[in-house]
Amino acid sequence: MTIPLTYAQELLDEVERHDPTRIRGPRFTVERSYTVTGAIDPAVLATALDDVVVRHEALRTVRDGAEQRILPPVPVGLDTGGGGFDGPLPGGQVPALRARLVGGRLDLAAHHGAADPWSLSVLARDVVTAYHARLAGGRLDAAVMQYADIAADDRSPQWQKRIAEVVPRWRERLCGLGPSAPRTLSGEAERACPLAMVTFALGDDLWRAVGATARRARSTPFTLLLAAFAAAMCPAGDTAEAVLPVITPGRIPSEWDTVGFLLNVLTLRIPMTGDPDPADLLRRVDAACRQAYADDIPLVPVLRAVPGLLDVLVGARAVPAFRYVARPDMTPPIEQPRFTLTPLGAETPPTVILGTPILVTVHPGGRGEVAYDPGLVTASHVERLVEAYLAVLPAFAGAGR
Repeated sequence: MTIPLTYAQELLDEVERHDPTRIRGPRFTVERSYTVTGAIDPAVLATALDDVVVRHEALRTVRDGAEQRILPPVPVGLDTGGGGFDGPLPGGQVPALRARLVGGRLDLAAHHGAADPWSLSVLARDVVTAYHARLAGGRLDAAVMQYADIAADDRSPQWQKRIAEVVPRWRERLCGLGPSAPRTLSGEAERACPLAMVTFALGDDLWRAVGATARRARSTPFTLLLAAFAAAMCPAGDTAEAVLPVITPGRIPSEWDTVGFLLNVLTLRIPMTGDPDPADLLRRVDAACRQAYADDIPLVPVLRAVPGLLDVLVGARAVPAFRYVARPDMTPPIEQPRFTLTPLGAETPPTVILGTPILVTVHPGGRGEVAYDPGLVTASHVERLVEAYLAVLPAFAGAGR
């Protein structure tokens, strides 16, 4: 079966043209480790993994120029050796999934053209569900919205009409952005470095204050966190505006169980005049967020309408990106599970995919991390950014009191 590319896949092509070998490279993978709780039969687990490949067509789909083809299911092959994943996962290999069971840990890796971080959460849930279905003599339900369905929706007349209506508004909002707009980050010239990570935590009291203030303002924790980030990025008098790329899951509720690459980016532009009052800046960021999400379309048509926008998002002159990770409950629907999977460590951040030099992520509860390219950005630069963010956030969490 041959299907068109999704807009998200076209975005990967745009990034590849801007930064060759980033997407086509053999280690373009998303990985996550999980702690295994309970007894587990490796043979049943291997069968469960194969059932997951049957359920999710994206894991057995290969690119063919401007199209893609869905292939028949192929066994995953559960690795029970030690160490980490020691080899590349080429984009043309199916299934685009690897699994290794070592002691009390299960490692999952997928080619990023077939899965994004959200997808790994879906896969981990479905592996547990498939395992228990096999123990009961059944199989994992294969009925789910497929990546091919999203590709078809992307090219539907209704969606094309919607994109044509919305693109002019994005062009007007982002007019004038280009190579000269972003500030150069402080970093070394060489790239080709693995991502580095700095973690931080808001603390329980501050996190509760964020939620309470957002509710009073009839806004959301994400919007408040983003407003504080704008203030940290643009101290008083430093610049006339904040350019805020927000990485989104690119999913609507009907696509929550779909495996594939769906990430999207919404670029906000916020005026930053004088020393903004936190409550006032929160209102302006809230208004900008509402407009952006109301006009949420794939990034690729926006890139084509706003020359130079990709330079703002990717590479040495790109501005830091932001995301707030809030996903639906991925607990398997099993009353008495024989085994469970609990995420261990941080997931692969989207900055490895989209080429952003700095990505700030905040999770529900106030845990956060900054992933950055040490070939472009120094550790001290990132540490100063985190310090500035944590310094201004309490004022926003108390905005309007």
